[in-house]
Amino acid sequence: MDAAPAIALRHAIHGLVCDEDRPWAHGHAVRATDLPSYYTYNSVRVEDGAQGLDTAGLVAAADALQAGLAHRQVEVEDPAAGERLRQGFDELGWVAERLAWMALDGAPPGAGGDAVSAGVELGEVPFARTRPLREAWFGTSTLAGSPAARSHFLGVEERVASRRGTRALAAWDASGDPLGFVAFSVLGDAAEVEQVYVVPRRRGRGTGAALVRAAVAAAGARATWIVADDEGDAKRLYERLGFATAWIQHVFTRAPSG
Repeated sequence: MDAAPAIALRHAIHGLVCDEDRPWAHGHAVRATDLPSYYTYNSVRVEDGAQGLDTAGLVAAADALQAGLAHRQVEVEDPAAGERLRQGFDELGWVAERLAWMALDGAPPGAGGDAVSAGVELGEVPFARTRPLREAWFGTSTLAGSPAARSHFLGVEERVASRRGTRALAAWDASGDPLGFVAFSVLGDAAEVEQVYVVPRRRGRGTGAALVRAAVAAAGARATWIVADDEGDAKRLYERLGFATAWIQHVFTRAPSG
């Protein structure tokens, strides 16, 4: 598949949220100056093959381009360059992510025949109402930080959701206990499923698939995108739903110390 639409969508999302876009020798450095703790909107993009760059050189560039920020984040768009640089970032102790941008044209195969289990309700809710589920999910992240930092981030995430026009669907059982949620947004003729989370006790029972199907239907876009850890379990679920990897993006992050 062609990676260009995924890269274009990534840049367009940055354009929605970020208020600074600074060119540099290998791409652009973007910032959302009012959201400095949200890594993905305060990032250095390497948009070429990173010719002549090694890990040390890229770290030095990030230090210069991200001066004043507590974190460092570098996104490498060329998969081969990302693979070449990954070991160096691993050795420095940065979080190295290999992300699969996956595309779905139209509706998931068999959409409409994948009913939510008996006793489970699914409906649209304000994004802010998903906070308890997002807090549980974010607490498992290697970048989670302290409880205070997590709480702050969740509030920032809600501000970004407002800026992006993010919508949410949630699932809950007959007693009203939340089972999971999906968040999605639409930009032009493309939609992105931004987040999918199901509580551990409910996994493997079709709740995640039902949420994703419902989000695709609610978005109503020509193409729907979702980003998954290329080495994680969720990718297999999305493949079963008809998503196919179009682009591998490498993201290297150094969280603030302490």
